[in-house]
Amino acid sequence: PSLPPSPPSLPPSPPALPLPPSLPPLAPCPLGDVCTTGPCLITDGGSCATSPDFPNLYPTDEGCTIYGLPPVGLDVIAFEVEDYYDCPYDHLTVNGVKYCGTLGPAGVVPSDGTMTWVSDGSETFPGWKVCWAAQPPSLPPS
Repeated sequence: PSLPPSPPSLPPSPPALPLPPSLPPLAPCPLGDVCTTGPCLITDGGSCATSPDFPNLYPTDEGCTIYGLPPVGLDVIAFEVEDYYDCPYDHLTVNGVKYCGTLGPAGVVPSDGTMTWVSDGSETFPGWKVCWAAQPPSLPPS
């Protein structure tokens, strides 16, 4: 049997609409450096990170990703975040686990080298400071 005639060729499709903005990809981070997106801060010469405005109250509706972390256990210097069961509101995520309240990711090794911070639109708290390198010994008081 003869094949049915092929359908007429379709007109060229219009150019695709630009996609809605999404989170930009993480910029490459120089080897050995720790970088952050958003308002979080890298402090102590690149060995610690803090929530925005630490030790003051962090702002609402903010978020950031800290990346390039070395695979060492995290040292939680300070951690005071809105506390709620399962941490649905304000939380610091390491290895897919959300941390809130006063229990930070002490000793956790960030397997993918990232930590992610999110705050919602309600209460704010002093926030957190997390380090990942041996702290230089503090000088004894003279």
